[in-house]
Amino acid sequence: MEIWVSSIYDCVDAFSKLLDIEYVIILGRKSQNVTLQIEFRKIDLHHLLGFQHLIDRPELNHDREKVFNDLKKRKISATHIEKSHHYTKIKGRVDFLPYLEEIFDDNKTIFKYNEAMNNFSLIKFEYLLKNEILSKNVFTFLSKTKNEKYFCRSFFPQEKTDYSIGQTPWTLLYKKKINKKNGNEIILYDRR
Repeated sequence: MEIWVSSIYDCVDAFSKLLDIEYVIILGRKSQNVTLQIEFRKIDLHHLLGFQHLIDRPELNHDREKVFNDLKKRKISATHIEKSHHYTKIKGRVDFLPYLEEIFDDNKTIFKYNEAMNNFSLIKFEYLLKNEILSKNVFTFLSKTKNEKYFCRSFFPQEKTDYSIGQTPWTLLYKKKINKKNGNEIILYDRR
């Protein structure tokens, strides 16, 4: 797998493909099972890319769905975003976000988050995916929506902190990928 220098537009295009995808994951631990239904929403890309860190780009901190749509239509300049004085804070996210679908298709370990074991994080999440992409650990943080589905709350490559330390790994029992547009389902893993 080769890394290319990703741009904001690469991230938007890759994330756009996920908007019609839903994952169903069944995890098990000590005769207990849990099912995660994971969806992708336009509003989530804002935080996944770390736009909240670009305080010198206030045009990104408005209606998140509108920002997504404007980026998709190229009404917001990626070059302008990349010239932010704070862009280095999000560059790692930009480089790895195009791999998000690959991360979800992979069958790596998923951790149930235990705040008592790792209370230094300000991110509020319930499950953590840890994957290795291009010899770098990448973390994806999942939280539950009001409709009981999960979404990606945050995403970034590991810098110093390994968020999986002290967390409880769950066993992947089953994973399927559903195309919500045409109803096609692909079983990615079945150990049940």
